[in-house]
Amino acid sequence: MSHCNDLLLLRYGWGHRPGDGSGLTDCFQLVCEVRRRLGLLDYAPSFEWAYATYTETTLPRVRLMRWLLENCSRVSTPRPGDVLLCRSNAAGALAVTSAEGGMLYLRSSGMVAHLPSVPQMIPSFHPHP
Repeated sequence: MSHCNDLLLLRYGWGHRPGDGSGLTDCFQLVCEVRRRLGLLDYAPSFEWAYATYTETTLPRVRLMRWLLENCSRVSTPRPGDVLLCRSNAAGALAVTSAEGGMLYLRSSGMVAHLPSVPQMIPSFHPHP
């Protein structure tokens, strides 16, 4: 997890991304950053519609699900860099699997956290190349 330790210091901020100097990130930009660090396509350009059309309080969960279904395949066993759909909370609904098979996500408190494994009840999606 050492390649992502700096992400654990971040707090939630709509439209912010790791590395922008703000110390903030949102759930999608967290997913993009972890995927970049793993050498995978990050999908950031294909998600710009969300920032142009919605705010942090108006982005519907169903729209996130639609994005996942259009850009990913549902998988039963997540691999590093796969996208996870968590229960919606004040911080975010998307998470990402780490290189070690754990999960990086935004807690309801607004802080990035890491779980050592992905709970089985969380839907997992493998992005299309």
